[in-house]
Amino acid sequence: MVKKVLFALVVLAGFAAMPRPAIAGCATDLADCYDRASRVDSFWYRWASGIDCELNFTECVRRKVIGR
Repeated sequence: MVKKVLFALVVLAGFAAMPRPAIAGCATDLADCYDRASRVDSFWYRWASGIDCELNFTECVRRKVIGR
């Protein structure tokens, strides 16, 4: 009985960890943005570029979820 419950929890955790298709495009854009930000020479400009990537990702997810 315990093994079945544990197996069910592991399967559910796997489904919860899978990205939804709407957010998957945003995650790809985030990875590309991080790649571009990593190429910036200055520490502070690189840091600001990374923060900009996070804000763009948040906006993308908001648009996908809310639809505005």
